[in-house]
Amino acid sequence: MGYPCLVQVCCVGFRFLRFKCHPWMALAIAPIHLLSASERQRTVTRIRCMRALSKIDFAGVYELLNDLLW
Repeated sequence: MGYPCLVQVCCVGFRFLRFKCHPWMALAIAPIHLLSASERQRTVTRIRCMRALSKIDFAGVYELLNDLLW
């Protein structure tokens, strides 16, 4: 039995990290993108921002904040 390839392990880890951080990255980039976007592109960016907000697990965020406070 061989060990899994290091590249495969890194790819799986990167995919998991990207999946977990994607909504936060979209929320960070959206205000910057709104400054230089046209009217149609602003609508698309606003929709992308709202979709990112809907994907964030706020219960997990509140749980983390609660653990940090207490």
